[in-house]
Amino acid sequence: MRYENLVFALSAAVVLSLAPVQPACSGGADEGAIQALQQLVKNQQQQLDAQANEIETLKGMLNSLLGQTEQNTAAIAEKAKEMENLQSESMVVSKIPRVDVSVYGQINRAGLWADNGDASQVYFVDNIFSSTRMGIDAAAKASDDLNIGGKLEYEIISNSSNEVNQDQPDSSATMKIRHADTFAQSKTLGKISLGQGSTSSDGTAERDLSGTSVVSYSAVQYQAGGQKWYDDSSDTVLLSQVKSVIDNMDGLSRRDRLRYDTPVFSGWQLSASAIEAEAFDGALSYSRKFGGTAVAAAFGYATPGDLAAWENQYSGSLSVLLGSGLNFTLAGGIQEYDVVDRDNPDYWYGKLGYKTSLFPQGASAFAVDYGMWNDFDLNGDEAQSLGLAFVQEIADWGTEFYLAYRLYALERDLADIADVNSVMAGARVKF
Repeated sequence: MRYENLVFALSAAVVLSLAPVQPACSGGADEGAIQALQQLVKNQQQQLDAQANEIETLKGMLNSLLGQTEQNTAAIAEKAKEMENLQSESMVVSKIPRVDVSVYGQINRAGLWADNGDASQVYFVDNIFSSTRMGIDAAAKASDDLNIGGKLEYEIISNSSNEVNQDQPDSSATMKIRHADTFAQSKTLGKISLGQGSTSSDGTAERDLSGTSVVSYSAVQYQAGGQKWYDDSSDTVLLSQVKSVIDNMDGLSRRDRLRYDTPVFSGWQLSASAIEAEAFDGALSYSRKFGGTAVAAAFGYATPGDLAAWENQYSGSLSVLLGSGLNFTLAGGIQEYDVVDRDNPDYWYGKLGYKTSLFPQGASAFAVDYGMWNDFDLNGDEAQSLGLAFVQEIADWGTEFYLAYRLYALERDLADIADVNSVMAGARVKF
């Protein structure tokens, strides 16, 4: 040890410095001097040992402090890394500290093949079953019972699957507001919403637990609604389109409105809206799980004021998902006209589906559906649609891949309308 070497060197130096020149003297005097010298060396050695012990103690304290410093440095570095990750995940931060803001969106693009009996064509479209969109949610906790917030959402569409046809193979890109909405929500009193957003009846005809709604639900016209019917008997492409004779009567959609929703009571909820152009609607909805079985249902009533020609509309839907993955969906509606010689349009729609996990990455969903629509475009019209759909979810990617086939048929007086066949395949990516 270096301390032992130091002690030896100091001891030697002390001995040499204190050793006197040996004079010619008696042996007794020499022995006394030697004893004194030995005692002095012994005392010096004890002092040096004490100093060495103090040095070892100080060294231990220093090492302990250095260890704590390293631990603190590592902890600080880890905390800094956590903060950096948090900042990278929260790219959008409100200027108001108590307001939470989140950005969300989706892109839903597909290839569409359609044949109206006269001509067939391939289109590259935005899938309007669940259109491309982007939005911002904001919310502040005003109290333990009250949240204040808003939603701003835009829809960005290039080539709508509901618009393209043989005469118009592409449609201009559009960007429109879906939501510009503010709300106050109380756990005990319910929710009040003001602005552009879903009316109470919006979505009441579209309750669907099949897992295939990205490409198949009661609004079946969204797959190829722009296709024009072809009359074999006159060899004529009609002005009437698929979407002219098929509609799922899904309330009053999104409008500028004042809306109130009650709290949820055992799965039940009531809602009512006062809407622009003197329109009004209301809805009753239900959502509940019983063990492994899920149930979702809704019924809506709407009177459109100056927004539409019909007087009253009633629509609803019911969907049941069993624990086995088997599921059933029904939807239907009727519109009442106060017009002479105008029949009231109505429809019904049914779906049988199955959800399973073919792959570990996410749910796999299959469905077959069928519906009938009467008197939408002209009195006596009877339109039908049959569809097959498959959707594969990749949960970690926020992505769903889908493939769907749909047949549209129309029976019309004094015409021989050819069926419209269509196939759509694409992907929806959420973020």
